[in-house]
Amino acid sequence: MVTVAPRRMKIPGRKRFGGIFSGDTASFVFLFGFGFLFTAFFHVDGWRPAVYGSSRVDFPAVLGLLTLSCAVGWRGLLRRGFAWVEPAELTWLDFAPVDRGRVVALRLLGAWTGVVAVTGYLAALLLAVGGGGLGEWRAGIAVVAATAVIAYVTARRTALWFDAAGPLVLAVLGLAIAAFHLGAATVEFVAAGVVVAALPLAFGGEPVTRAGRSALLAGWEGRVLRSVAVTFLDPMMLLPPSAPVGRISVRRPTPLRLAVAETVGRTKYAGAAVLVGFAIVVAHIALPTLPGPVLVGLGAYLALTPFSAGLGELWRNPGRRRWLGSPDRDLVLANGLVLAGAGLLWAVVLYGVTLAAGTSFAGPAWLAVPLSVLSILRTVTRKAVDYGNPAFVDTPMGPMPANLVRQLFRGLDLQVIGIVLLSLRI
Repeated sequence: MVTVAPRRMKIPGRKRFGGIFSGDTASFVFLFGFGFLFTAFFHVDGWRPAVYGSSRVDFPAVLGLLTLSCAVGWRGLLRRGFAWVEPAELTWLDFAPVDRGRVVALRLLGAWTGVVAVTGYLAALLLAVGGGGLGEWRAGIAVVAATAVIAYVTARRTALWFDAAGPLVLAVLGLAIAAFHLGAATVEFVAAGVVVAALPLAFGGEPVTRAGRSALLAGWEGRVLRSVAVTFLDPMMLLPPSAPVGRISVRRPTPLRLAVAETVGRTKYAGAAVLVGFAIVVAHIALPTLPGPVLVGLGAYLALTPFSAGLGELWRNPGRRRWLGSPDRDLVLANGLVLAGAGLLWAVVLYGVTLAAGTSFAGPAWLAVPLSVLSILRTVTRKAVDYGNPAFVDTPMGPMPANLVRQLFRGLDLQVIGIVLLSLRI
C-alpha cells in the first residue's frame, strides 16, 4: 500500500484565513470594516468638499500621490515581515512531508494582497471622489498594477543592498508627476517603465521561501514583539534597534557621544524619512483641504521617531543609565540636541522638495518640526507602563482604561494640541 504525502497541512488549532469565516469577533470586525469602507463610494458627493474643497481637482497631483502611496506600500513589503514561522510549527514541519517554504510563500502572498488591496482602494476612492475620467482610471490602475508586479518580484527574494533605492525612485517619479502636471497617458508610460524595471530586479539573491531556521525564528521574534506591544499598549517596545557603529567609540561614554552613535546607527531609516517628506509635499498639492501644520507635524513625527530610539532604550533600562553615570537631564538635552539636528536636516530636505514641486508651506507649518522634536522627546521619556490602576471609565464604545490610554498618548497629546494651535494660527 502506497501512502501519498500530503501537499498541504493544517496546524491543529490554527484558523484559516485569519478566522474571518469563523463567525467570531474576527468575522464581525471584517464585515464591519468592509461595510464601512464600501459605503464611502455611495457618498462621494459628500466626501468631495472634505477631500478637495471647492477648488478644481488636480488629477496629476492625485496620480502622483497614488504613486507615492504605492512606493510606501512597496517599501513596507520589503521589510519582509512575512518571513517567520513559530518554533512549534517549525518542529512540526520538520517531521511532516510538507515544505515549510510553502508556509512562507502563502504569507508573502497574503501580505502582497493586502498592500495591493489598500493601494487599489485608495486609488478608487480618490478618483471616484474627484470624478476622474476614463484616462485617469486607466492611469491609476496601471500604477497600482505595475507597483504590484515590482513589489512582488523584489519581496520574494532575500534583501539586496540597493532594495531601498527602488521605492525612493518611484517616489521621485510621483513627485515629478505632480510637479510637472504630467497627463494620464504619460503616467501609463511611467507604469510600463516600472514593469520593465521589474525584470532585472527579479534576479539576484535567494528566494525568501528558502530562508533558514535562524532567519525564520528571527522573524517570529519580531512578530511576537509587535504583538506584545499592541496587546499591552506599549508602542515603545517597537522602537528600532541600532546597527553597530565602529567609527564612534563609547569607551569613555558621554551623553552627547552616545546620542550621536545611537543616531548614526539608525541611518538606514533616513530613506523612509525622505519618502515621508515626498508624500507630504505631494499630499499638500493634491489635497488642499489638509492644513500645512497637520501634514508637516505628522510627517515629522513619523520621520524622526526612529532616531530617538536610543533615548527610549536608555529610559527603559535604569541599569544603562547608571552605567553612563549622567543625570537624566543631561541625557535628554544631549539626545534632544542630536534629534533637533536631524529634524533640521529633514526640514531642509523638505524645503528643497517643496521648491522642486513648485509649492510652499506657510510659516506656522514649519514650526511643527520643532514641535515634533519636543513631542518625540516627551514620548520616549515616559515611564514604564503601570498596569496597577487602569481606571476604567464608561464610554460610548464601552469601558476604556483611561490611565493606560493617558500613558499611551504621552507625547502625542502635545503634538495634537500644538498642531491644532498652529492650524488655527493662535
